[in-house]
Amino acid sequence: MPSEQPLYSPSKDKGIFNKELESKGMTKDDINRIQDYFVQGALRAKKAGYDGIEIHGAHLTLVSLFLSKKYNRRTDEYGGSDENRARFIVEIVQKIRKAVGNDFIISAKIDSIDEEYGFDEKGFLYTGKALEQAGLDLIEISGANPIKNDDYPYFFNDTKKLAEILNIPVVCIGGIKKYEQADYILKNSNIQYIAMSRELLKQPDIVKKWYLNK
Repeated sequence: MPSEQPLYSPSKDKGIFNKELESKGMTKDDINRIQDYFVQGALRAKKAGYDGIEIHGAHLTLVSLFLSKKYNRRTDEYGGSDENRARFIVEIVQKIRKAVGNDFIISAKIDSIDEEYGFDEKGFLYTGKALEQAGLDLIEISGANPIKNDDYPYFFNDTKKLAEILNIPVVCIGGIKKYEQADYILKNSNIQYIAMSRELLKQPDIVKKWYLNK
């Protein structure tokens, strides 16, 4: 049974993962309303006692699609240039910051450089800088199509590039399983933090093991 909720995207398109679906190109009213959803979510998180939130702008989610030259084919102020494609998430950050104040952490995750999906280096670096200026506290780099390598963190090179031009902390994630990898990242870049998910699920005490065996 088809969903009654429309599938939104920056531009009208076939579904990325299901070509039988068709997305609705968002109107400016849609953009304002969905940006407000992000704000309301942040306010609920603050009211619940959380220290901050992270905006998921990677992995071909809605925010990610706005940042993509491939999927964002708009000709208004939300498409057509690096500044315009970044406007959707930049305004989300600005609106959240205005609503929650300065004592609440706002983080964002964005895609690394990936020409296949429309994320080039120039746009990637612009977005990071624009988010910092908008009031972001922390940025994490991920991607839709990681290069799998057991010994090398997936997104290290791009994360390192961004960390060189930002003053806010930059987080490296992806394929970090060993103490030596984490140590290399922190000693050979301006990256301040690493993040792990799958490895912590498999080994909840991995950091303790690193500390005892280093």
